Amino acid sequence: MGEDKSQIEIEGKPMIIHAIKNLKMAGCSEILIQTKKNNVELKSILSDFEIIWNYDNYDDGDVLRAILSALTFANNKNWNAVQLMPVDTPFISQILLKNLSDLLDENLDVVLPSSTPKKNTKSNGLEPLLACLKVKPTIKKINENLDNNKGLGKILSEMKCLIVDEEIWSRWGVSEESFKNINYPNDRE
Repeated sequence: MGEDKSQIEIEGKPMIIHAIKNLKMAGCSEILIQTKKNNVELKSILSDFEIIWNYDNYDDGDVLRAILSALTFANNKNWNAVQLMPVDTPFISQILLKNLSDLLDENLDVVLPSSTPKKNTKSNGLEPLLACLKVKPTIKKINENLDNNKGLGKILSEMKCLIVDEEIWSRWGVSEESFKNINYPNDRE
């Protein structure tokens, strides 16, 4: 995008505000923002929210290591489970987030949504950055796979995982729009 995605405005509000409000409306009581560095401008934008901040332990921009850093932080706070949420999905359905959380039970480590697969992608529609997952087993699994070039979707799908596909989330009234990422300037339109 050429700029900080979190501060790009969609419908008159920065994307980060959409993410936080959607998580809160879905029932998330604490919000942890995992970022590369202390961002004073972002903190100012979010001054009306109670936010917990954590900074990447790595400088390489590796998403898997950033998630591991956030999960380690969550583990140190004794959180059992977390809902992942990327900043660039401002249209996510609160119903989807709430139902993913409701499905995570003692028999599962991960509830992983899947959108309609797009052509020429490795993910087959898996949306690992929207997974609801248990902290400790996910830390263990990511650590086991840090150096083998597996993507997060592949790692999570190899755990005790329930994949929530279109057949399921469409019954909840969730649309494909929930999975829309804002990655390019023309995605704003």
